Amino acid sequence: MKNSKLIVLSMAIVGTILGVNSSYAADMAVKAPVAVAPIYSWAGFYIGGNAGAGSGEGSYTLAPGGCFLTGCGAGGVAANPLRTFTEDNLNTFFVGGAQAGYNWQAGNFVYGLEGDINYNGWNNTSNNIYTLAAPLAGTFTTAVSTKLNWFGTVRGRIGVAASSSILIYGTGGLAYGQVSSSTVGAFSALGGFTALGETYAGTASNTRAGWTVGGGMEWLFMPNWSLKWEYLYIDLGKLNYADRCISACGAIAPLLPAYATSVQFREQVARVGIN
Repeated sequence: MKNSKLIVLSMAIVGTILGVNSSYAADMAVKAPVAVAPIYSWAGFYIGGNAGAGSGEGSYTLAPGGCFLTGCGAGGVAANPLRTFTEDNLNTFFVGGAQAGYNWQAGNFVYGLEGDINYNGWNNTSNNIYTLAAPLAGTFTTAVSTKLNWFGTVRGRIGVAASSSILIYGTGGLAYGQVSSSTVGAFSALGGFTALGETYAGTASNTRAGWTVGGGMEWLFMPNWSLKWEYLYIDLGKLNYADRCISACGAIAPLLPAYATSVQFREQVARVGIN
């Protein structure tokens, strides 16, 4: 009798264990494993393109470099402040180009080098009419054109992988670009203090080097592909050139650098890119 009860109890225990195991197995069959976000490495070579908008500051100064007050003949006054004119020449335009670079990574820190070359739509003319200060009388009309046809940069980048797919970085280094400018200035004078109808003109173009600094964010939206948002401030310094007197200035006027134009080329760029 005791043996029968022991057998029944043993069978009940085994049945309970089997039931628990089968229930556990069933749960294991329907529960999916918890996904773990992959940790992405930013290290390696990349290449891509970009497009955005630029805002150019081509501030300029027209300053006398020859003899003035009574025209370009004998008895003029050098560097007459009454004939010095300054203006901010601001404009916005399209920018777009290509970039390539290489990253190294140590833990969450990412650093590397990047170079780019870009079309730049800076092409602007500033027209102004200034009223001459006493004792001069009349007006001085100016047309100053500025262009920055293209620019490139070679920059270092250093940043932090803020998550498995987001890189936040700062950047800075060398900037260079093709700049050009031209000036036409003409007096419409009253009285005997200036020659009537003086006209000055000059032009210059060269490739200048400067500096750039900025920052951005890059998002890995699929394996080996990323989108970036980037800001750059670019300073290419000043372009200086002479504006010679070309009419109503006296016999020796064509030989004199009667005016000097100095144009400051600064630009801010906001762009998006894909690598």
